[in-house]
Amino acid sequence: MSRTKHINELIASRRALLAGMIGLPLLNLAGCATATSGDATAGAASANFPSVPPTNADTVSLPPGYSWRKLIAWGDALFDTVSPTFDPNTLTRAEQEQRFGQNNDMLALFAGEYAFPPSRNQDRMILCANNEYTSSALAFPGVRTPSEFTAEQVAALYAAIGVSVVEVERRGGGWHALRNPAPGQGRNRRITPFTPVAFSGPAASHPWIAQGAAVMNAAEPSAPANTVACGTGANCAGGLTPWGTYLTAEENFDGLFVGSDRAQSMRDARQDDAYALDSASFGYPSYYEPFSSALAPRQFQVSENPYGPSLYGWVVEIDPYDPTSTPKKRTALGRKKQECATTALTRDGRVAVYMGDDQRNEYVYKFVTDGRFNPNDRAANMDLLDHGKLYCAQFHDDGGVWLHITTEAANAAAAAQESPIRFRDQGDVLMRVREAARILGATPMDRPEDVEAVCDANWRGLGPVLIACTNNSERGFERPGNPRRESERPNSAQSNLAGHVLRIDEAGGDCGAERFTWDIFAMGGDPDAEALTAPTRGGQPAHISTTVDGVETVSGDKFACPDNLFIDSTHRVWIATDGNDGVFADCNDTIMVAPAQAEGPRPIKRFLVGPLGAEICGPLMTPDESAFLCAIQHPGANDVAGAEFSVSRWAGRPVSSHFPDGGESWPRSAVVVITRDDGGRIGD
Repeated sequence: MSRTKHINELIASRRALLAGMIGLPLLNLAGCATATSGDATAGAASANFPSVPPTNADTVSLPPGYSWRKLIAWGDALFDTVSPTFDPNTLTRAEQEQRFGQNNDMLALFAGEYAFPPSRNQDRMILCANNEYTSSALAFPGVRTPSEFTAEQVAALYAAIGVSVVEVERRGGGWHALRNPAPGQGRNRRITPFTPVAFSGPAASHPWIAQGAAVMNAAEPSAPANTVACGTGANCAGGLTPWGTYLTAEENFDGLFVGSDRAQSMRDARQDDAYALDSASFGYPSYYEPFSSALAPRQFQVSENPYGPSLYGWVVEIDPYDPTSTPKKRTALGRKKQECATTALTRDGRVAVYMGDDQRNEYVYKFVTDGRFNPNDRAANMDLLDHGKLYCAQFHDDGGVWLHITTEAANAAAAAQESPIRFRDQGDVLMRVREAARILGATPMDRPEDVEAVCDANWRGLGPVLIACTNNSERGFERPGNPRRESERPNSAQSNLAGHVLRIDEAGGDCGAERFTWDIFAMGGDPDAEALTAPTRGGQPAHISTTVDGVETVSGDKFACPDNLFIDSTHRVWIATDGNDGVFADCNDTIMVAPAQAEGPRPIKRFLVGPLGAEICGPLMTPDESAFLCAIQHPGANDVAGAEFSVSRWAGRPVSSHFPDGGESWPRSAVVVITRDDGGRIGD
């Protein structure tokens, strides 16, 4: 494969290729936004705070003049029907279904009352939080050995994942989570893997879904007609829609299913080559909890429900304004290890949904609706995501294309490659969209996670789209969109442990385009390092140069493993990391900020460092940008030396974190709110 061109060559070649389209300054979001929209908020904006030094402290570390407080944490009551005091040792499924879930990931805020566009002045809002997974080691302090777990506790673990919907309000100068009197009395809500949901779109009647749904509903017989009691799980990132709904993305759903892959039901199902490829691609069952798989609910045991995994890996749409509404799994967006589902309006008013498939060497996707967003009729938008075109990204040295994923195209490509793979219909393509994208020639990526479009105040995409590629320990050589760093051995294989942020520019500044150009927004690493590699905490060398083909991409603070992105109103980019401490042992996971006006090398500052063992997720701001929120996931999952608590706990070692309550308290994942002590705008 040819080497990726020098970044300046890419800029020149894309302008020649797309003559007459918008030429964008190297790495400059503000320049693009101003040129395309005239948006007065898109001018130069710098991050006006001193960088936070690297630290392994067990707290949220911030610049001087900033403070944090807990908004809500795992186990906090959502309703008055459960005790305000949380005791994890006595947790049951029924109680957990009325409490905030564990290991919160993405966050989204909705105006207290729907309007388009929403007002920037909001004192009451609705918070949606993904609860990605549960960690049994961090769940029940009183359990001393794995043999002490009970079926009731395991059911509670399943009930701790999914989505938490919580009303929040600003009073007394700060934001507070509210309790409702009881479920259905207010907008607080838990959506778990037991909640009834509906399937919609082309794959809704797929035979795998029918077989998996039958087992789910037999286990939860109270599910209403035309629903499936599989709820949602493994929820990582997601997005918001202009019509005020929440899109939650189901990622590592293989971890929901337990048992042996040698079970007779699995062997029987694998007689179907399509199922065999699917289970190998997603890796189910992927059981790693210490307790017996027989304690799991029967619908999540592959011996009972081999087709259960087909019910997950979808984008789920939730109406936060109606707690009685049924969540819908929008199958038109395809099934994968969904990392996000972020939206932007095209030039003609259709809705583009950007998605990453968060696994090594998987792909980036875009869905564009057939219908157009109607800002004057919320109800008219509610099924837009059932009809449209799904694309996968193919990167070239001098640009890229969005490949339309259809039954005809996938089968024709398979025949041309003499592959035995075939798809029955579009529903089958969407169920097995990974295989379709591979056959069509999508570009394998370094764990594409968050994908964020730069938009104006009315949700219209301006053309630039950022993609967080967290890392890839298995990539040997560069490919377009996934460059290699400066190296002493330029012709040797090079893994990408520190990750990078990629930028694409949609042709004509239109999110509905089928062509794009690309360049590198930032390479994770250490721009001040004296050597091109450094030993990680685990001892293996990591390439940490931030230079690509002789061009320095960033300056300032070191960072690694970009995961989630947030773009503020002046188009500064806030980058949350997942695994920074695995590359740079002296610093827990962080929030980094890249100012909009820089053209490169882009100066990056460290705004926040999270507590010990925690991943930082879901960065966002309140509409007036006076408060910054983020999720602190799995504090205490490892210690300073990197020892995983999921292993060391059963050897009798104490937990390393006491976040957020301090003292000798048991650690809990939490949502925190950061404000300036003078009440000013975050980052200014």
